[in-house]
Amino acid sequence: MARTPESKIINGHKWEVTPWPGMYGLKMQARLAPLVSGVVVPLLEAVGSAKGGGDPMDALMGMDAEKVVGVLLQHIDEDKTPALIESMLYGAFVDGKDATNTSFFNDHFQANYGELYSGLAFVVQVNMGELFGLAASTGSPEGAAK
Repeated sequence: MARTPESKIINGHKWEVTPWPGMYGLKMQARLAPLVSGVVVPLLEAVGSAKGGGDPMDALMGMDAEKVVGVLLQHIDEDKTPALIESMLYGAFVDGKDATNTSFFNDHFQANYGELYSGLAFVVQVNMGELFGLAASTGSPEGAAK
């Protein structure tokens, strides 16, 4: 099956993201899982409690992806953050340029972290959006019955 790129305009720039190859995606899930369980899950539980004990997965589906990525990146250390971001940007191009190219990255994202976080959220959406949808459907009584 061909990996078809998805495109989105972010901050006036065309982002094109090709889904990760299967094994790479599994490795990225393993790298991101501790962050999700250590940061996002408690965040979702707090959101669910604030909304009267709602389903945390419903809260996840309704959250702003850029905020989630921003929270994730605030909870990893300065040595691991650049490597993780570079790994997440694998297969991402901005205005036709490889987002992992150090020179391009340094120039384009200088004082432009909002676009970076929005772009990372798009990368996560392209590569793991289906996973979040599956978790939401199997985590609820309605999803389990389908």
